[in-house]
Amino acid sequence: MTNHPDPESDRRRLDKLDAELKAVRATVDKQRPGDGKSATSSGMSHRQTGVAYRVLVDMIAGLLVGGFLGYWLDRWLGWTPYGLVMGLLLGFVAGANNAWRAIRDYSRDAATGNGGDRDRRLP
Repeated sequence: MTNHPDPESDRRRLDKLDAELKAVRATVDKQRPGDGKSATSSGMSHRQTGVAYRVLVDMIAGLLVGGFLGYWLDRWLGWTPYGLVMGLLLGFVAGANNAWRAIRDYSRDAATGNGGDRDRRLP
């Protein structure tokens, strides 16, 4: 009992799979252009999430660096409460400035259509 492979059956199965793959790819391409269905499950794009994380990191880094420098000035110059308070305030202002710039750049890119998510395609 020898089992002879059926090349026509294999070819039909491959053609069927190829048609299904093309149909799925067509639906994915239809969902991509700005209808909101291509965003992540929370409704935010990857670029929006990246900007949000950058704002968070900028604010925290500004406070940490300003606090450290203020503490260092307190220890070095003996300005005990004032150096730390000034450092924290300056760190907050610097972090807020960097965050504002990131948000402004994102808004400008979104308004002109240069956003990162729409230009990328699936592999």
